Amino acid sequence: MRIACAIGIAVAALRPAAAAPASPQQQIAMIAKPSVMRVLGAYVGTFATPAGRFQESIGGSGTGFFITADGYIATNAHVVASINDGDAKAKDALKRALFGELDKKFGAQLQKLTRAQLGEFVNSIELVELKKLAYVVLPNGDHLNYEIKQFGAAGTGRDCALLKVKTDNAPSLPIGDSSKSQVEDSIVVLGYPGVADFEGLLDEKSQLEASVTDGAISSLKRAASGEPILQISAPITHGNSGGPAIDQHGSVIGLATFGNQGEVQGFNFLVASATLMELVKGAQLDLKPSPTSEAWRAGLTHYWNDEYTEAIARFDEVDSAFPAHSEARNLIRLSHQAQKDGKEKQTGVGGGVAAALIIGGFAAIGAALWIARRSRRPGVPPGAPGYAAPGMPGGPATPPPYAAAPATARPQLPMYGRIPSASTPQQPVPAAQPMYGRVAPGSQAVPQIAKTVAVGAGGGIAPTAFGSLSLGSVTCTRGELTGQRFALTATGIIVGRQPGVAHVLVNDHRASGKHVWIGLDNGVLVAIDQNTTNGTYINDIARGRITRSPLRDGDVVIVGEPDCLSLQIRLGPS
Repeated sequence: MRIACAIGIAVAALRPAAAAPASPQQQIAMIAKPSVMRVLGAYVGTFATPAGRFQESIGGSGTGFFITADGYIATNAHVVASINDGDAKAKDALKRALFGELDKKFGAQLQKLTRAQLGEFVNSIELVELKKLAYVVLPNGDHLNYEIKQFGAAGTGRDCALLKVKTDNAPSLPIGDSSKSQVEDSIVVLGYPGVADFEGLLDEKSQLEASVTDGAISSLKRAASGEPILQISAPITHGNSGGPAIDQHGSVIGLATFGNQGEVQGFNFLVASATLMELVKGAQLDLKPSPTSEAWRAGLTHYWNDEYTEAIARFDEVDSAFPAHSEARNLIRLSHQAQKDGKEKQTGVGGGVAAALIIGGFAAIGAALWIARRSRRPGVPPGAPGYAAPGMPGGPATPPPYAAAPATARPQLPMYGRIPSASTPQQPVPAAQPMYGRVAPGSQAVPQIAKTVAVGAGGGIAPTAFGSLSLGSVTCTRGELTGQRFALTATGIIVGRQPGVAHVLVNDHRASGKHVWIGLDNGVLVAIDQNTTNGTYINDIARGRITRSPLRDGDVVIVGEPDCLSLQIRLGPS
């Protein structure tokens, strides 16, 4: 026993703790962030008037992303519409904005002026300064002026534009084929929501970092002008305009463009990548992958696999090729720290030493067991004439193999938190699906988690893939899943609209991607709302939305609204 413990300790010392693998959404965001930037498209005018100085502005800011290594950027047309219209139109628009402000502040006094006096007042107004803000802000803080190379039509299904900045080796994002997108495809949206403009709310570094939201495609539609547009569930707001929506293959399938007035989420839309590609063809661009992006992806792959030496080499390539890269130097620092902490994946000599210790350990354990058996044998002492080892002719019978023991005497071993039985046979762990040409580190050791399966014609509750004993069931009493029943396990189930995450999948825009979790929390069955837009309710929406609520047999969990989805809790065997 002591020998076994010593070997175990030695092997454990050679095996560095591996970091948890990044989720697909985290990988997408990490790959894409350096390619995304803020886009400024505005004019600011300062006027001198008899009532004092006034500053007016038109246009605003949005989001863009590199699509070529030589500095072409995609964004929404409406983000740069003021710049596209030119200085003359900007001056007229600024003056109109000024007149509106003067009327609000001094309307009563101005109405008392004669026509001649009013004309004299207007003629005395002078535009003393005009600032044109036509630049992008990279995630590292660099400002680059742009030119508009292609311009669609603001406020329509062709609301996209191509900008050009002077740079080399920029990290670009690949553009996917939106015509292949389907309802419930998962997406990740990056951008700079307007909250980043609130003075004093965020520090300077935070304002440079793109925000990430995720969701799914809710519907495939067409604009009034005929172009395809994609309705999505991912939250976006002012400032996200022009940001990339990225599918699970890492490709841009649309640009965040417009949403429902009044900030009601679930009604946001993308200009499809197919429309953007029309502008790309018009500009005759070659969308070959950026070498910087290829090195960045390769470095991240090594980093996620705990191969820090290779990761540092690729991140150095990124930093040399594109010094404005926002993440490479930080990852180099983190990789060096991981090496210092002993987290580098062991290969070569280190692996050989570990293998030798393990083999040697097994040999030592075998020898120790043989000696122990000899010492326990009654009768002839070891080494004396007539002594025979267990299992040899003349020796005591070899203990029967473990599998030959009576079934009732065999201890049950836990499998993913449950006891295997004839009704729930152990399933082989499926191989993880590759993403970006590789398998996520550590993914082979994790069983694939399937959605809870609705009850079939047989009448029993189908087992879940969570490996927990069933607490009971949830039955859909209202909504599109009415009549379906799902197993309720101690490890809990997620109800929502995001495929691959939600175990009870509801296709209704009123439900969030991850809406409510139902399961045991400190031994109590509870429902916990997942910070949703439309809320979770118990039994009656008049009682108000819940954050966390205990559940009893017969309670009804309401997702958003009763006719969206209502789930009745039934505890115990069915």
